[in-house]
Amino acid sequence: MTPYLEIGGDYREAIPGVYLIELPLPFSLGLVNVYLVRLAEGYLLIDCGMDTVECLEALTRGMEGLRIAWSAIRQILVTHTHPDHVGLAHKVIELTGAPVMMHRDEVRQLAEIASSSGVRWADDALIAAGSPAELASSIEQSFAEIRKSFRALEPDLVLVGGERIPSALGTLELIWTRGHSPGHICIYAPQRRALFSGDQILQHITPNIGWQPDHDALGEFLASLSRLAELDADLVLPSHGAPFRGHRDWIRDTIAHHATRCSQIEAALADGPQTAHALVGAIWSRPLSPFNYRFAVFELLAHLEYLKQRGRVEAGRTDHRLLWSVAKADKKSVHT
Repeated sequence: MTPYLEIGGDYREAIPGVYLIELPLPFSLGLVNVYLVRLAEGYLLIDCGMDTVECLEALTRGMEGLRIAWSAIRQILVTHTHPDHVGLAHKVIELTGAPVMMHRDEVRQLAEIASSSGVRWADDALIAAGSPAELASSIEQSFAEIRKSFRALEPDLVLVGGERIPSALGTLELIWTRGHSPGHICIYAPQRRALFSGDQILQHITPNIGWQPDHDALGEFLASLSRLAELDADLVLPSHGAPFRGHRDWIRDTIAHHATRCSQIEAALADGPQTAHALVGAIWSRPLSPFNYRFAVFELLAHLEYLKQRGRVEAGRTDHRLLWSVAKADKKSVHT
């Protein structure tokens, strides 16, 4: 049995009652998947794509190929507020008139990002990481176009996790899976043993887990994976890559990957205190573009926060920078 049934070049039937449409992205991930799930009447659209002409054209082309009218979309669920998932939502809402669902933490985060002041904590984090000012400026330029995909959005239904949606697949269970984003939602169809995993579980890559203020993002992500491992899921329908099987194997390998990354960071700190910026060069041997450097340094900060919460590293401030070091033995925690 193949993991999905081919219909068209960028749209297909993933399982009976579920259509996958691939939308193009202007960065290295290449494509984002959105899903149409059959309801008793009409369809639920999971995610909307990025706010680009190319995304809208691909979504329109897929729906026309499937002979699904815009008016047939009766509900929209945004798994999280990253631009390739929420950017096109305002246009899809105009075309469908469908109500939108989103987790309360994503509502808050999107409002902050879309505000005129933006996310100042991200700029402060780069300064604390020791990132050179010219590099921070290049990062801002590389993200300028992407920021246009962030628009304030007031959902019709604010989610907290645990909600249920009746569908042709049976009851869909909405699962709050923090980590990749504070209010990330996965959708589980137990009667079909299918998991719409958003960016929480991807096919060939691990999702970026970036530092967030007042969060142990990596710890939250790993806890969410442990919860997903308990599900009886035969097929994972991710936001990037093809549908695949073996979610428990993927979770095991991903937990091991982050354990290895933590060990690499501690090994790099064995030579003495370092900034997160210096650690980027120690962990990634290849040159990184400003765009990818930003993901790398925030991923490192998430790992450092995870290690700090467990008493394995500590930070001292010098000027506006944080210098990280291996924690003294008497400060180490048994918390895991």
